[in-house]
Amino acid sequence: MKLFSRGCVAVLVGMALTATAAMAQSGSKSTVLDRTQAGKIMPATVFFRGQTAPTQARNSGGVHFADGKYMLAALVDTSGYATEVRQSYQGYLLTEVKIDFGGHTLVPGAYGFGFLAHHQFVVLNLAGQRLLEASSQAFTGRRPVPLEVLAGAHGYELCSGRECVDFHRNR
Repeated sequence: MKLFSRGCVAVLVGMALTATAAMAQSGSKSTVLDRTQAGKIMPATVFFRGQTAPTQARNSGGVHFADGKYMLAALVDTSGYATEVRQSYQGYLLTEVKIDFGGHTLVPGAYGFGFLAHHQFVVLNLAGQRLLEASSQAFTGRRPVPLEVLAGAHGYELCSGRECVDFHRNR
């Protein structure tokens, strides 16, 4: 009977250690946020080019990094902006960490962004000036969605419609 009890204790201790290790591992990974998760922490209105506009929580996404910091993106209602602004300003990007888009580093802050013709992704400062351009890719085989963030092969992808741009955290 004692042998059986020792065996049970050993199995229980082993299971507890395995569960603890699994929890510690899962707690140390970055998490892609869907629209529900990102929409809860994305501001309802944002400032860009002297105006405020509502964000579209239903069209948002992001990444919650293992150290507790965030990168969030959401489409914005740009109906109050001039046509030339609306062409490049489609969404709002908030980041608490350095992010790399196509070899260009974006420091923590708030930005406008857009997907342009000819597979170009642009990031704008709050005054509307272009800070960086990166190539995006069209994925014709996928169902278009207004906006989402996905885990990618080398980091993450920010997608709008069928266009996606790769990004990763830059340390």
